[in-house]
Amino acid sequence: MRTKVRFPLMAKVAMWLVVHLLVLAVAFSIFVGWQLQLGLDSLLTGATGERLSSLGKDISAKLDDAPESEWDAVIRTHVAPFGLDGILRRPEEMGPDVKEATVPETIIERVKRERPPSRGGPGGRPGPPGFPPGPGRGPDDFRPGPPPRDREARALFLTRDPEQGNFWAALELHFTKPGPERPRSAVLFLKSETASARGLFFDFRPWLFGGLAVLTLSILLWAPFVLGITRYAGRISKATARIADGNFDTKIGASRNDELGRAGESIEEMSTRLGNLIAGQKRFLADVAHELCAPLARMRTGLGILQNGAEGREAERIGSIDEDAEELSALVSELLAFTKANSSAVEIETITLVELLEDLVSRELEGHPVEMKVPEDITVNADRRFLTRALVNILRNCHRHAGAECVVRISGKSEGDEVGLFIEDNGPGVADGEMSRLFEPFYRPDRSRTRDTGGSGLGMAIVESSVRACGGKVSAEKSELGGLLVKINIQCG
Repeated sequence: MRTKVRFPLMAKVAMWLVVHLLVLAVAFSIFVGWQLQLGLDSLLTGATGERLSSLGKDISAKLDDAPESEWDAVIRTHVAPFGLDGILRRPEEMGPDVKEATVPETIIERVKRERPPSRGGPGGRPGPPGFPPGPGRGPDDFRPGPPPRDREARALFLTRDPEQGNFWAALELHFTKPGPERPRSAVLFLKSETASARGLFFDFRPWLFGGLAVLTLSILLWAPFVLGITRYAGRISKATARIADGNFDTKIGASRNDELGRAGESIEEMSTRLGNLIAGQKRFLADVAHELCAPLARMRTGLGILQNGAEGREAERIGSIDEDAEELSALVSELLAFTKANSSAVEIETITLVELLEDLVSRELEGHPVEMKVPEDITVNADRRFLTRALVNILRNCHRHAGAECVVRISGKSEGDEVGLFIEDNGPGVADGEMSRLFEPFYRPDRSRTRDTGGSGLGMAIVESSVRACGGKVSAEKSELGGLLVKINIQCG
């Protein structure tokens, strides 16, 4: 029998949360990637611009105090921690006739398009050197002017080179100690292979921490609600399973003022009504069986007296009637056994399983090959009367349906706190569509009404009620031998 895999509700909620996080992460990555490629300049108005300006001021200060022969080393020292390549270019090195191999032409053109606003001081004094407005800008267009009072480093742009895929930033540096050969200003190009540049261009941490904070707050707000639903749903699931096992006094044990609460109340009410209905039916069957016992006994006694004095054809007719009375008496006995298993007091004791099975097999399956693989040390906690009745019915069914060629295999093993007992035969078995109804009272997969194979339809119902009275469960499936396999799960001794 194929077992259907079931997932607890909490596991499904956890899986949904993981999927939700993955979707958010993918959406966040797509959004950040799109933002980095299309709107990088907008980052300069925030923390990115401040970090670049601060780096530019530090570099310009060091360059002021160092000879020009050491400028490349100074720049590398400052930009290497960010995984950057730093390239310094004077104004005359970005003229229209200069061919630049290190910095892409598109980046150079971008610098020429960026015209920093005039920063004139009081009295109309010219601002710091920079690119003046105008259509053509070359080395002669770079505005001269007095050195600024304070070092300035302005981030001109942050962009991505579409051809090479690198990310470029440009800083306009100003120097306070210009010499005869030193420029008053220059442009520092910063090249990075990644959009982050180790947090200089784009710092993912605030986004990450912000997202985690929002997620944590969301979980804290939703967790009580989700846990409340899943716990109550778990209670309902366990309660319905107990009701399905015949425990009609089951209570959910909690209350809610919503649809789940109303469903729980309905389940408890349904369980009570089912319990009353089943109890009434069992009492009715027990009463009928008890009432039939006395007249049946008198009938069989009278038939016996008549049969002793009858001869010939009359004796045959009386014998046929006696057989019918015997069949009816057997049915009444099974009814009494069925009702007793559902109403009698249970006396649990520890039973050595292999000893009980050997005794029953010798009585019920004498002369038939029986393969038994049950460890001698396995014991169960059960009512001996009910467990014996259940096993006897199963073994009799094996003999009844498999016939003279009956082969029976019995095996047992520990399954945690329970013992699994398997009894299978090589009989005709039961169709898959009828397997679920096998333990219903008066249900017979074999529709024949003969005394030999028809039965009353109470045998497997007595097995189920007897095993349930011992606190166990019984199920059936197709056997590898070709017949029926009956499995009993019962508490270890």
